[in-house]
Amino acid sequence: MMAETSIPGSFKIFPILRQNWPYYLVGTAVIIIIKVFYGHAAASRLTWILTPTAWWVRTLSRIPFEYDPIAGYVNYPLRFIIAPSCSGVQFMMIVIAMLIFSYVHRMDTRKKKIIWTLFSFGVSYLSTVFVNGFRILLSIYLPASLPVWLHNPRLYEGWLTRGRLHTMTGVAVYFTSLFILYHGAGHISGKPFPTWSPPLFWYVFLVLGLPFLNSAYKNNGPRFLEYAALLAAVCTVILFLFFLAGRMRRHFMKRHGNTAVDKN
Repeated sequence: MMAETSIPGSFKIFPILRQNWPYYLVGTAVIIIIKVFYGHAAASRLTWILTPTAWWVRTLSRIPFEYDPIAGYVNYPLRFIIAPSCSGVQFMMIVIAMLIFSYVHRMDTRKKKIIWTLFSFGVSYLSTVFVNGFRILLSIYLPASLPVWLHNPRLYEGWLTRGRLHTMTGVAVYFTSLFILYHGAGHISGKPFPTWSPPLFWYVFLVLGLPFLNSAYKNNGPRFLEYAALLAAVCTVILFLFFLAGRMRRHFMKRHGNTAVDKN
């Protein structure tokens, strides 16, 4: 009689793919369509996300924007543009991938899988408008709020340029929001998945991995490396803060639990 052999964990992916490939296929197709559409779209073809984003920023700040079919939404006194590159569509694609590939296989019926897939599309759109509005406000107000010495051109040869600050702000807001959405989705689904790896994977893969595969490094190596370094630095800090917050929370709960036991 042959001894039973355990199937390595990596092979468990095949049953998951077999049971959920239609939902993964739909999610991937939507991401590809958005990517192709977004990559060649002017502002006039992105009003479906630029218009609500501009409205949300105006609601939060009372800063008016004028629509330009080529540039996007413009505020001339502030010299600020909500352009197609600031639409947040890339974040929307990341949220779609993260929610579908992380949770759809955890749904136990076909109906729940379909509902979750549709839910992922809706949440990705609404969260993009919501999060991007706050990111844009930070991009407007943060430069003027920093200490003067940070803008000194002689400090590290002017390392904190407006462009780098804009990039760091975007990475911090989007990456943090992914964690919140991921764990929030886990609680909504009733199947929380206490790990930080899926948000990190999908963010790095879609923001750096795909551009690298599309020869972004070859086209502009120094700029790509600088962006990758900024992203890695900001993400590392955020991961450390999440780790620290988790340790403090566990320590507090442990102390609180011990205190409750002592009182009883």
